[in-house]
Amino acid sequence: MSDYTKGERDQLKNIALRLVRLRDFLISANLEQDKDTTQWFECLAQVKAIQGNGDNDVSFIACLMAKDYLTTQFDIDGFDVAAKAQGAAGLDIDLLSSDGKHIIGEVKTTVPYSGARNDLGAQQKESFKKDFAKLNAMPADYKFFFVTDKLTFEVVRRRYASQIPTVSVILLTTANTNGEQLKS
Repeated sequence: MSDYTKGERDQLKNIALRLVRLRDFLISANLEQDKDTTQWFECLAQVKAIQGNGDNDVSFIACLMAKDYLTTQFDIDGFDVAAKAQGAAGLDIDLLSSDGKHIIGEVKTTVPYSGARNDLGAQQKESFKKDFAKLNAMPADYKFFFVTDKLTFEVVRRRYASQIPTVSVILLTTANTNGEQLKS
C-alpha cells in the first residue's frame, strides 16, 4: 500500500469502512425466514445503502491491480488511479512512463453472462467492442486489455484477440505471479 497515492489510500480506506459497516450490520441483522416482506425489503435496502456502488469499488480495485502490474513492467511515477472517477468516459489507463513511453489500457471486471463458457452476453460484447475500438484507435507504445476473470480471459483469447492485434491481454488475478497473458 506504500506505493499508492493519497487519493488511492483514501479510497481504499473508504471501501474498508463500508465493508466494516456492512459486516457489523449483517452480524446484528435479524435474518429470520418468517420476516414479512417489508422487513426483508428494509434489510436489503440497508445493505444496498451501506455498499454504495459496489461495482465502482470492484472496478477501482481492478484498476489498482492493473497499476500494480504496470509498475512491475515500467518505470511509472505519479499515476493515480483515484484521479479518474470509475465509469467516467475515456480510457481507464492513459499515462507516460518515466522514459516517455505512452501506455494505455482498459480494465474489465466482466464475468461472462449467465456463466456462458463460449462467449460473452450481447451487451458485454458491445461494451468490449467499444473498448477494443478505443484501444485500436489510440496511438500508444503499449496497449493493454486487463481482465479479472479467468473465463473472460479465455473467451477473449479464443474469440476476440484477432480484433485487438496490437494489444496485450492480461489476466490480473495471476499477472503478478507470472500468470497468464496474451501478448500480441
